[in-house]
Amino acid sequence: MPVMNELSTLNLDSQLPEIKKAKIEVLDRNGNKAGDDIEVLFNPNQYVLSESPKYNTVVSDKSDTPIVEYAGGNNSTLSMELFLDTGPVLTASGEGNKDATDVSAKVKEFESLIYINGQIHTPPIVRFVWGSLSFQGVVTELKSTFTKFMEDGKPIQAKLSISLMSYIGPQGGDRASPFESPDRTKCRMVREDYSIWDMAKSEYGDVSKWKVIARANNISNPLEIPPGTIVKIPAL
Repeated sequence: MPVMNELSTLNLDSQLPEIKKAKIEVLDRNGNKAGDDIEVLFNPNQYVLSESPKYNTVVSDKSDTPIVEYAGGNNSTLSMELFLDTGPVLTASGEGNKDATDVSAKVKEFESLIYINGQIHTPPIVRFVWGSLSFQGVVTELKSTFTKFMEDGKPIQAKLSISLMSYIGPQGGDRASPFESPDRTKCRMVREDYSIWDMAKSEYGDVSKWKVIARANNISNPLEIPPGTIVKIPAL
């Protein structure tokens, strides 16, 4: 009996390691956050990164085989399968039980990534972040397969096959490695319509954190920063 009393006071949930969830960030054309993050319910078992440079072949009358010429690079692609489950949940301690919900509501969050955004008139730019992977691009394919249902036909499990193509904005630039920390220090330009208060809101989700940016750039009066000034956005 003493053993049972001891076990009954043990919080089994607290013994489980904390798992960092992968997420998809919704961005605007400048690479700033433009909406709520979409957190995956279960991290993927694997993902595939593809690179495919372009080559042209030129037939020569002096050779039996064509000449191969490099013609530039293609966009990188990222593809994976995500598992969604909104069925009933019972924790190890018997606390926090959750009833089943319709998984199609979660699927619609991902479907929003292929619909045209009314402000930019294109589907949104996204960034898939997990561990050392930070891949910025656009969703080019989304396939939803519903795999489990309740008695009333409500779907509670789904498998998503999602593909992204890397995106580089109109300003161009060299291709960045997808294996970069999403918390690295960034740089942003101050504009008349984009102050360090706006930066704090878009980067940290909290306007009050403008002081973090001010301290990192030795700014004493944010109202006196001229447009065109480049400031550092430190990682929190």
